[in-house]
Amino acid sequence: MINKSRLTVLLVRTSLFFVAAVVLGFIYGWPTFAIIAAALTGGAALVQLGGVLWLRRAEQNASEFAKEPVKPDGFL
Repeated sequence: MINKSRLTVLLVRTSLFFVAAVVLGFIYGWPTFAIIAAALTGGAALVQLGGVLWLRRAEQNASEFAKEPVKPDGFL
């Protein structure tokens, strides 16, 4: 299982590859390989960003759930 910090590092690394793909695309006049590279790395970065945000929300919900006192409502 991957944790939030490892996924964040992966997101930063993928974002750097996306920037490199865009820069190389501008330099070489957007050939087909540059468009495909920018689209794939951009899509991967968006998926990873969604994962980071989802993990953050899941961790916040877990910490809020742990703070609530346990009430024995409805027990006998």
